[in-house]
Amino acid sequence: MNTESPVPSDKVDPASVRIVLVGCGAIGWEVATRVYAHPTGGRYRLVAAVDPYADRADAVGALLGIPAFASLAEVLAAGVEFDAVDQRLPHHLHADAAVEVLTAGRHVLVEKPLATSIADATRMVAAGDRGGVVAAVAENYPHLSAVKAARHAIAAGQAGAIRALRTTRAYTLGGVWVRDGWRAGTGPSSGIMLDQGTHHTSLLRQLGGEITAVAAQHSTAPEDAGDGEVETVLLTVRFASGLIGHSVYSWGAAALVDEAEATVFGSKARIDVRVSYEADLGHAHCFDAQTPQGTAISPPENYYDSHRLMIDDWVAAITEQRQPLVTFADAAADLAVVLAAATSLRHGGDFVEVAEIVKA
Repeated sequence: MNTESPVPSDKVDPASVRIVLVGCGAIGWEVATRVYAHPTGGRYRLVAAVDPYADRADAVGALLGIPAFASLAEVLAAGVEFDAVDQRLPHHLHADAAVEVLTAGRHVLVEKPLATSIADATRMVAAGDRGGVVAAVAENYPHLSAVKAARHAIAAGQAGAIRALRTTRAYTLGGVWVRDGWRAGTGPSSGIMLDQGTHHTSLLRQLGGEITAVAAQHSTAPEDAGDGEVETVLLTVRFASGLIGHSVYSWGAAALVDEAEATVFGSKARIDVRVSYEADLGHAHCFDAQTPQGTAISPPENYYDSHRLMIDDWVAAITEQRQPLVTFADAAADLAVVLAAATSLRHGGDFVEVAEIVKA
């Protein structure tokens, strides 16, 4: 991980992208400390921190020596000049906030999931398509070296014919991530399907292409019947190619230092995408008859390094006037799969066509 000192203010290029961080909660603090405190090459700088919780905005402001505000309206009223907004808000607040920023002609980076409904996602995509702005989504997996290496190996035929895909996101939700209560529970912005489903849908689509149908089932084990912070869901997905895949999501499982979050089962080899949150142990590993012990096909990495990569890519897209790696349209496609899975849960686990959800 990058631990270089912050770029001194007198060394920052005055033409660098000026960013306002809106949302200084758990993930906002992560990007403030991991990325904005050590900006890459002076190409961007945080100029204001916004959060209705004054202590959170003040903490980021004190860390970076920037003013703190309770709302973006206050930033505008104070005359702070900025080019872009890094939006780290609860899921149900994404749509209105992003559309407001884009309509005002500023660039925006939105946390995953893009929105909580197809209608909101559609108007966000439309707002981002108006031209002159870059609308990106902070979706980690497309930025990970392990995922990129697995994609390349699949395309190169290293695994042979792909027979199946599997992803797993199993850990214990707790600490700062449940501090405000909205992430867990049963509301429209809550639950592991919405919070983690778009994550692993993105991962599946990176490895297997477009998903056309999905079936979902909840675990009915007694220990999963308690509060909303314990939840286990199984998804079966069908890709446009005809390939089948599985995803397992669980809150309340033991987490490891590094885990195989994706596995590609091929006729020649198996590829594991290992993800590490507490150390630099993430990588892609290929197992075949010649190397049954496996061979690393990507360099070691920490999952949280992807936060810098996402912001770097967004800033580069702004300065180079190009599309970001993860667009609103990409994230809307991920969301459609998750909402189709939610429909499947309500209908007893039957397969639901993703296209029908988009048209509804």
